[in-house]
Amino acid sequence: MTIKQTMAAAAVTAILGIAACSKTPGPDNNNNGQSSLFGNYDQTAMLTNIGNNVLLSGINNAVTSATTAQVAIAAFAAAPNNGTLTAAQTAWAILAQNWAVVEPFGFGPMQDNLISANTNTWPANPTKIESAITANSNAVNVGADTKGLKGLEYLLFDKSGDNVVLTKYTGGNAAARIAFLNSVAKDVVTQATNLQNAWKSGYLTTFENAKGNDVSSSASQLINRLSLFLDQVKNMKVGNPIGMGVKVNDNKAHPELIEYTIAEQSIPAMKANVQAMKAAFDGGSGQGLDDLLNYVKAQKNGQNLSVVVDAQFDDVISKINAINAPYSTAVSSQTQQLQAVFNSLKTLIAYFKVDVANNLGVTITFSDTDGD
Repeated sequence: MTIKQTMAAAAVTAILGIAACSKTPGPDNNNNGQSSLFGNYDQTAMLTNIGNNVLLSGINNAVTSATTAQVAIAAFAAAPNNGTLTAAQTAWAILAQNWAVVEPFGFGPMQDNLISANTNTWPANPTKIESAITANSNAVNVGADTKGLKGLEYLLFDKSGDNVVLTKYTGGNAAARIAFLNSVAKDVVTQATNLQNAWKSGYLTTFENAKGNDVSSSASQLINRLSLFLDQVKNMKVGNPIGMGVKVNDNKAHPELIEYTIAEQSIPAMKANVQAMKAAFDGGSGQGLDDLLNYVKAQKNGQNLSVVVDAQFDDVISKINAINAPYSTAVSSQTQQLQAVFNSLKTLIAYFKVDVANNLGVTITFSDTDGD
């Protein structure tokens, strides 16, 4: 298997596992603390399922892959050669895709403890990274754009090839570079573990008990974060690189604005983002937001709204699958296909911000980035 094939297989295993079984309706026996709109729907069962089998499950996988990557990176640092470098790169790629499963759900500890920023700020700043190496800095003492997944990408990959990477770890100042690399890998494990601990030590219970549809409810948190992150995927991961986003809107290709500029993991990460959000909406074999929509008999164009939204998720994923790597080339050679992804995401966002939110009585608390 190539790095991409290994990573992609590992990244989607948990997501596909969630959706492997057909659903069975949960009991409608708990109305404590939830909106009268939801009647006797067992919102606790829904939130328990999403919290445990989608959100925490994804976090657990991220922690495991972060730890595995740290071990592989340490082995490379101890003996830099083509074999250990490839192993470290492969482990990093799996981690990047597993983090893409966690990334959309930036509420609670993820937001409060700046875990998302410290783990996945992009783009990384090469000048700051080189300065940190020269200064013998540790990752805990540098800014978010100097570490995290994108910092590891810069430290483990080079567009000119692996031999250039190896030279950096065997030539002058190699010891300082190795020390900084190990500190960045350790910091990613720390960030992921802190997120896991926060969920296991109390936030999961908070999430399960936050019923209803007010701004502090888990349903509101989910719908708002799904809407917001879909908007970010549309504009930052698709729109900006093809000149249709917020940062740039000149209808020109900007390969320098793709998410992973060196290791070319942008397409798999984007797909993992969308699959994870679909898993949260569906709840897999258990109760999800789709079941709540069915309970309130939400309709769209004569169909169950849940079916319409689910089909739109599939449409986005299908259109992402039509994009060929490398993404840095696709932004200029497959503009029409990427515009199709952009437009499909735009439709899905509208479903969440208008149809889903209105039918569930949820207030959208953010303004999108382009007025759509």
